[in-house]
Amino acid sequence: MSDARSPDGPPWYLTFFGEDFWAVADHEYTAERTTAEAGYLAAVLDASAPGRRVLDLGCGTGRHAVALAARGFSVTGVDAGAWALERAQVEAVAAGVRVDWLRIDLLRQQPWPVEEFDAVVCVQSFGWGSDDQQLRLLQEARRVLVPGGLLVLDHSNVLAVAGNYVAEATFETEGLRADFRRTYRAVSGRSTGAIEVMRGDAERVVIHDDVRMYQPAEVSGLLTRAGFAVERVDADFAVGREPAPTTRYVQFLARNRGSGTAAITAWERAGETRSPALDLRWSPDEIDFVRPSVDVAFRSAYDDGGLAELARAYSLSDPYAADLAAAVLSAHFGLELAPDMVTAGAGATGLLHACAALAVPGPVLHVTGGHPDLPRWAARLGAETITTRFEDLAADLDRHTPSVLVLDRPTITGDLFGRKRLEEITEAARACGTTVVLDEAYAVYAGPGASCVPAVAEHPNLVVLRSMSKGYCCGGLRVGFAFAATELTRRLREIAPPLGVGGAGLAVALRLLEQGDIFAALRTRIAEVKPVVAGTLRRTGLKVTEGADCLPWVTVEGERAASAMWEKRGVRVKEIGASGAVVGAFGGGPGVGPDSPGRGHGPLCKVAVPLSEVRLNAFREAFADAG
Repeated sequence: MSDARSPDGPPWYLTFFGEDFWAVADHEYTAERTTAEAGYLAAVLDASAPGRRVLDLGCGTGRHAVALAARGFSVTGVDAGAWALERAQVEAVAAGVRVDWLRIDLLRQQPWPVEEFDAVVCVQSFGWGSDDQQLRLLQEARRVLVPGGLLVLDHSNVLAVAGNYVAEATFETEGLRADFRRTYRAVSGRSTGAIEVMRGDAERVVIHDDVRMYQPAEVSGLLTRAGFAVERVDADFAVGREPAPTTRYVQFLARNRGSGTAAITAWERAGETRSPALDLRWSPDEIDFVRPSVDVAFRSAYDDGGLAELARAYSLSDPYAADLAAAVLSAHFGLELAPDMVTAGAGATGLLHACAALAVPGPVLHVTGGHPDLPRWAARLGAETITTRFEDLAADLDRHTPSVLVLDRPTITGDLFGRKRLEEITEAARACGTTVVLDEAYAVYAGPGASCVPAVAEHPNLVVLRSMSKGYCCGGLRVGFAFAATELTRRLREIAPPLGVGGAGLAVALRLLEQGDIFAALRTRIAEVKPVVAGTLRRTGLKVTEGADCLPWVTVEGERAASAMWEKRGVRVKEIGASGAVVGAFGGGPGVGPDSPGRGHGPLCKVAVPLSEVRLNAFREAFADAG
């Protein structure tokens, strides 16, 4: 008798699924069963996959891959077993279909050497490794899926299996006998065992397995951690049939939430055929109104010690620059900020990245049209992300009890809501155990007196982020500050990179902040020009929201905000999707994101206000037909 398991050999699944296993399994996986399962897969793929490119994970002998190819899908089958793949090739040739076959150990060979797919199916091939390996497999499946792509994951429900679990069993038919011996360990959730196979006069062969058996809730949790959104769960390959505890086979239909679109994408120039006459994604002429203060900051910072000395600053004893910055920030915002309430980082972007880790395990609640990066990063770490609206915040906080609520102040439409409103939201969040991350990067235009930073002294679940970009026109310093109560600051510093701010940049930033409110001239100019820009856009038939007078942009909503209109006029703007993702430099994206059905707005463009006479005249020329 030969034993196919070697204690120091390869993983069990590389030797288990050979000719002897399939001699037994063929009696279970009948042609009728394969037809029914393939029919189910084709139905859900036709209804829910964004295209017809399908990856079949653990395809075995090609039961489903060949059947799907016969239905017109472009299929790639992947398996670790050489014998099974050879038979699958024979089956494909016999059926007259093309399937691309790849031999890959899906649990150990990553990244997979495949292109992107519209759908991934995995039927009776889940649980061969550890929980961590299964999570990595799901993450890799998500990586090869297009955004919005579909995963159909089938697994054996341990709740049903355990009710009929027997330690020993025998299957016998003409010329074949299989003796099963197995043990289920409740603590590990694994079923380990062996099958002794006797075929005719051939020598007895023993093959061993070691399978992780999951409850449906455990599979759902793994899918969420891997970045999928579970859309539906079916029972026994029947569309719409709800699983029960006794359901033997459970199928998850999960959507790739996608990596999302980073805010920086709006600045990419790939694919452009010409440069626009006027770029209204930002207002580069803001610097004309704050340059004197910026020049003073640079001169005073460098005069104090010189660039060389500032570059030498390496404050290991103050890794978050809190000791250096606390006094200046206290004077700037008009309250006493202890060093253990301040964390300096690489701009608001770097601090948002740290707060994404703070959001795990999730879910993360974020407002429609908000800055997309923190939810995007949190999703990549395995947290579920949920889109809401301001008017639904209280209900959604109570319903979802998120780890983190992300707010932008001002909102994309320029609502510079007050501290009272923030405190009401923060108190409601605290009752749900939720941390509020308030991004105030754009609030600098209103001056330090309008900031909600003072609220952190009274609300232990509030983080307020500020930076030196936007109105300061010093984004290149890469300096930002996170303000929070002492305990929340401690949590943030556990995940925020230390020494994230250089000495030279910090010195200039503090000199700028010491000058107080430097935006009076800029606000005056914005207030003069903004009504002109808004009026001109309205005369073209666009729906315009001006927002607060101090903010250097307006938003435009409606079908006429589509990319063709802006391109025709040689104007570039930023278009924001319903969940906050930047859709493209010229727009043209969906109005409602997949995570917020029916809850978004139409195409929404953010249009920067041209402040200099040169740019304002270019704007007037582009819209001369508007009168």
